[in-house]
Amino acid sequence: MNAASAGHARTRRAAHPGRAAFVTLLALALLAASFVAGRFFQAPDTATVAEAAEPLTVWASVERRAVDAGISFTGVTTEGELQDVTVDVDGHAVVLRRAVKPGQVVRPGDTAGEVSGVVYVFLGAPLALYRDLTEGDRGEDVASLQRALTQAGHDVPVDGVLGASTADALRTLFSDADAPLPAERPVTVGWRQFVPIPPEGAGVVDSAAYGATLDEENPLVRLRTAPPTVEFIADVTQVEDLKAGDTARIDSSAGQIEGTISAIGQFQAGTEGARSGHPVTVAFASDDPAAPPVGQSVTVSTAPADSTAETLAVPQTAVRADVTGSYVVVRDSRQDSEAGASSAPSAAVSEPTPAERRVPITVIRTGGGWASVTGDLEAGDQVKVS
Repeated sequence: MNAASAGHARTRRAAHPGRAAFVTLLALALLAASFVAGRFFQAPDTATVAEAAEPLTVWASVERRAVDAGISFTGVTTEGELQDVTVDVDGHAVVLRRAVKPGQVVRPGDTAGEVSGVVYVFLGAPLALYRDLTEGDRGEDVASLQRALTQAGHDVPVDGVLGASTADALRTLFSDADAPLPAERPVTVGWRQFVPIPPEGAGVVDSAAYGATLDEENPLVRLRTAPPTVEFIADVTQVEDLKAGDTARIDSSAGQIEGTISAIGQFQAGTEGARSGHPVTVAFASDDPAAPPVGQSVTVSTAPADSTAETLAVPQTAVRADVTGSYVVVRDSRQDSEAGASSAPSAAVSEPTPAERRVPITVIRTGGGWASVTGDLEAGDQVKVS
């Protein structure tokens, strides 16, 4: 560097004395910060690092609680199958006796009513009648009548002959209906006087009043021959847990009743926004005070009836299994306290691991993240979750 250049450099430094002072102060500040950090912050010791690396053990209490294992669906109630009891008479069909009322359950042998001087009686289906029958007649229609009389509680032979015992049963049947048959001559009955109904009976939906004139649109009696139902859709996974005959709970604004799964249909693809799945039908008793009305939206649960009862329950994640079966790992409080008493407290040593014991269990059902179990457990016991 020549004398001119050196002189020029000195001139530039002299022209910016503040820059040199700033650099000097920055260096001193960094040095002081490093000193303070060294005084107040220390690297963790080896024991602390090891403790942080250990897996965390989580315990939960055994509880007494209800475990609902059911699946809930939303469905709509529909009317059961209906049967209109119509009569065929010469002239006007006028009701002379109203024998049944809505809400009543009729069974084989009960009186249906009296129309234009003719009494009608319920008998169990099937009835293969096609002619009026007189004592001494023979045929399959007579045998059909004899089977129906047997269902109604009368002791008659099913031999296809309208003999003395069958005639006596018919006299008793119509006598109970306040329409006794003449005793001094052979029994004769009109085949239309017998109204077939299911052998287990049927519910009365409506009945014509005294003095009413009957026609096709105004029957003597309207019966419900199949119970009302709730219908809903279950997807392919849910339907695996359902089977015909299972009990289901039906909840509505009217209350809670029990029903029975009566049918599970084939898979149906949803159309126009409808859900795809299997149609499921649940039947319920129409005469139950808590029965929901037709057309109402209800909730159906497939949980068993005892699922509302409290049982011993553990978190589902606490249940373990091996080749011997299901079990839980329980904290043994007695051994734990003994182990804690024999250990001297030290800041550098972690607390002793709780003593554990294996307890075999039987899982009754699961639901809502809990398992209802039986085994050598008590409420309040601690079980290992993870």
